[in-house]
Amino acid sequence: MILTSARLTLRAPEEHDIDWITAEVQDPEIQRNTTVPSPYSRPDAEQFVANARNHDSHSTFVITTTAGQPAGVISLHQHPKHAPSVGYWIGKSARGQGIATEAVIRICRWDFEDLDLPIITWMARVGNDASRAVALKAGFQMEGTLRLRITSQGRLRDCWAGSLLPEEFNPNAR
Repeated sequence: MILTSARLTLRAPEEHDIDWITAEVQDPEIQRNTTVPSPYSRPDAEQFVANARNHDSHSTFVITTTAGQPAGVISLHQHPKHAPSVGYWIGKSARGQGIATEAVIRICRWDFEDLDLPIITWMARVGNDASRAVALKAGFQMEGTLRLRITSQGRLRDCWAGSLLPEEFNPNAR
């Protein structure tokens, strides 16, 4: 599965992404604000790529620019007993360019138009203002703070939660 937008291509992680993923996830911001293992090693990236390619129903994507440069990762997580959720991280050199917002809007369009999902949820560690700004720009409605709901750096952390319904989705949001 490949998804495209004006400036981005979202594609399945490939083995040649392993070194790039390993290097990017050394960033303390990614480790602090996501649920990746911390510390993060090459075997973690190898497992991530293997899981994404073999067990993830093609819902984890490497975000690449039109020049083919990897910029981040975005995933749609579907669990049988929970609402689907979106999660993402952007590499340090690609931040501040609207890449995350464009990728979130693109994956939401796929989720609503092609997968016919009834809702998409979003959560981020309290204090992750960049992720919250992306979610708001993409149209997510903030629902509140959940106490000790996500694990980051080996500890349960409070998180912000939001959701987006198909009728609220605006593919031209920014």
